[in-house]
Amino acid sequence: MESTQNALTKSDLKKIFDTYYEALVSYGCRFLSLRDECEDLVQDIFVDLWEKDLTFPDETSLKVYLYKVTRNKCFNTIKHSKVKDKYAVDNILLLEDDSLFLEQILEEEIVRQLHKAIELLPDRKKEIIKMSLIGLKNTEIAEALDIKLQTVKTLKSQSYTILRNQFKDLDALLYFLIAQ
Repeated sequence: MESTQNALTKSDLKKIFDTYYEALVSYGCRFLSLRDECEDLVQDIFVDLWEKDLTFPDETSLKVYLYKVTRNKCFNTIKHSKVKDKYAVDNILLLEDDSLFLEQILEEEIVRQLHKAIELLPDRKKEIIKMSLIGLKNTEIAEALDIKLQTVKTLKSQSYTILRNQFKDLDALLYFLIAQ
């Protein structure tokens, strides 16, 4: 193959692919157990090579680049796999924990009940509470709704009172949910 100092043509890329593809896949299989994964990884390298329009002074530089990139992509794949495995193990432990399971059910049920109660509020109060729940400050709510700050504070306070009254029997609800 001649010098690749100029931009790669499709023909050059095909020659490079035909010359190095199998060797790079085999090299990748030293690190990764699945051949399909190695093939995908090497194909991505050739796509990058085409898209980045890289040039190399000689074939040795090209070869070093291809093997280094293959090694680095394998390393990144392994690191990502370790993160996914740790996440899966953590989630399995969470799923196996019955007390956490009950706690999560309670949280979800309380949140569901809260949203249900918010939907029963008068329109303006409902709107203010929803905006508050997404993190807007009273001044931002007042601006967005084009109302006075004090009106926001008053309606918000009244809404909280209504919601508190609806949840005053929460202890009974929690007992009911735990007893199930």
